[in-house]
Amino acid sequence: MSSVGKEKILLIEDDSSLRQMYSDVLEAEGYTVVTAGDGERGLAMVRTEKPDLVLLDIILPKLPGFEVLKSIRADADIKNTIVLILSVMGEQRHIQTAMDLGANGYAVKGSTSPSDILGKIRTLLAPPEKKEQLKDQAKENAKSYVLFVKGDRGDALELAKDTGTNRLLICKHCGGERHLILSPDDSHSEGHWFSAHFACANCGKIF
Repeated sequence: MSSVGKEKILLIEDDSSLRQMYSDVLEAEGYTVVTAGDGERGLAMVRTEKPDLVLLDIILPKLPGFEVLKSIRADADIKNTIVLILSVMGEQRHIQTAMDLGANGYAVKGSTSPSDILGKIRTLLAPPEKKEQLKDQAKENAKSYVLFVKGDRGDALELAKDTGTNRLLICKHCGGERHLILSPDDSHSEGHWFSAHFACANCGKIF
């Protein structure tokens, strides 16, 4: 392994502009970055460069990312390499396939910011004793959202009926307006997921 703060990351990405952007971001954080523009070259570089982490696209020329991942896990010399998938394909079936093949994480392009990707990389490269600390810090920094809900729109009537709300989306304790709270949910491997609940803006009751 490379020394702390000088970990080597192999970025396998066919889009040259994205390659440059992520290289700049990673190098600014102190990582050593090497790159490949196709799957065959990338797999060869995993074997020769022995990176601490591979940031791997799925849609690649010459050899798809999933095949690169399978080859890494099948090679005794490199099978323990940390692999973080970075792909535009964000459907659950793609994520599940990646995890089944042995990916250590999954980030969706366009849905995951470079700072979030850096956070994932830090966690994956951290010593075991620091991983939980980093996860706790991520939770503390996570942002929740408050949505104002119009009680006469969409399926609001059906929701009120199913949840036993006497007055449509109105707090039964004080008559105040309910808001929908979206809080980050880290139980999923990738993407931005949220758990939701209603809360009264007046008395603070949770529903």
